[in-house]
Amino acid sequence: EDDQKVVLGLIHSTNQLSFVNGGWCMHDEAATHFMGMLDQTTLGHQFLTRNLNVTPTVGWQLDPFGHSATQASLFTEQLGFDALYFGRIDYQDLKLRHERKQCEGLWKPTSSSSSSSF
Repeated sequence: EDDQKVVLGLIHSTNQLSFVNGGWCMHDEAATHFMGMLDQTTLGHQFLTRNLNVTPTVGWQLDPFGHSATQASLFTEQLGFDALYFGRIDYQDLKLRHERKQCEGLWKPTSSSSSSSF
């Protein structure tokens, strides 16, 4: 009990520990049902809030195979994340972004796949 209080005090006073994403796991985006995405993210955020009084503000996707409109909506509109970092991007997209010096973007979720997301 005392050790937990010390750790919690360090987390909040020094900001040396950050929680990214905050889900129970990092779900796949291309092949999962949106309820699974919501459930595991909710479970992880509830755990962090209840046990550490922490709410993540940054998203992270280590190795997704595709990015979905559901993911964009979850991270931006529903969770209010300030940023998203991901490790996989199409090489042609990355090359174009480097050439145009536009490696940052604002991910706007859309309700239709025919709409632009940037």
